[in-house]
Amino acid sequence: MLRVQVSLYPVEQLEIHDLRGLSTKFLNEHALDYDFQPSQTSFDTTITGEDDEVWTALRHLFQANLQDGHDVVMVTTITHWENTKKA
Repeated sequence: MLRVQVSLYPVEQLEIHDLRGLSTKFLNEHALDYDFQPSQTSFDTTITGEDDEVWTALRHLFQANLQDGHDVVMVTTITHWENTKKA
């Protein structure tokens, strides 16, 4: 399982609200846990899930913005994550 902190930063004249994030529908369909953190300078999301699903989400996020004609910087911190909470 992976936990990823991903931040998108607009390039040049783009505004934060112009960027496309991962939809909750996409995240739920791929069984990913997520948390959005609003920021004035970036679009930030934490995603947790199975390795292949997380990599698919990252690729989808980057490609969706490119398809919309948005030049973005995408910064990710990837951690191997095992939920070891005990009841």
